[in-house]
Amino acid sequence: MKKLYRVKFSLIHEGCWTSKIRDDRVVTLRLSQYNRRKVHVLVASSKLIVRDLKTSDNVDDILKYRKMKGGYVIEFLEDLDTTISGAILESGSNVLEYSNTVKAGMEKWEVITTSKALVNQFAERFKVNDLTVHEMKFPELFGSGLTEKEMLTLKTALSMGYFNYPRSVKAKDIAESLGVSKQDFLYHLRNSINKIVSSYDLG
Repeated sequence: MKKLYRVKFSLIHEGCWTSKIRDDRVVTLRLSQYNRRKVHVLVASSKLIVRDLKTSDNVDDILKYRKMKGGYVIEFLEDLDTTISGAILESGSNVLEYSNTVKAGMEKWEVITTSKALVNQFAERFKVNDLTVHEMKFPELFGSGLTEKEMLTLKTALSMGYFNYPRSVKAKDIAESLGVSKQDFLYHLRNSINKIVSSYDLG
């Protein structure tokens, strides 16, 4: 019977477009195989990184980019053989889910896989750092559905003592540390708590 593994690792991938990312933050939205040699990549970026992509060794072509409120969505082709994206696609159904963020030249990956051997392949093929492997229980796949912003809000509130009794910090102070309004902080905090409570069968 197969097991599930949550794998986390990071790396600075020399020669990859990710190594050129400095102040921007980039999130991979979708990967798909374009042909036998290329991966079709869709990313969201806080800034326009087309110039960096064009000068990268492993980027073949910029397909298109769109300006959105707050950033850009960019589609491009990268090498299948030299990227983690390509390795994930080559692994087929062994990878059930993946996420990747890039900041300050560092790629941070999280992969859910049914193959522990795949973890070793990643470690051998790429110089990964901070590799952790956690055997998952199946219900963990369903999760709480928190967005990244909701998770950050909840973790910050917890770490700053918002849930202590008596309360160690005011909502406006946490909001200020997050760079948002008090109303936005409370909105995301309520959403995160509602999602967590709703993810359990309390009936």
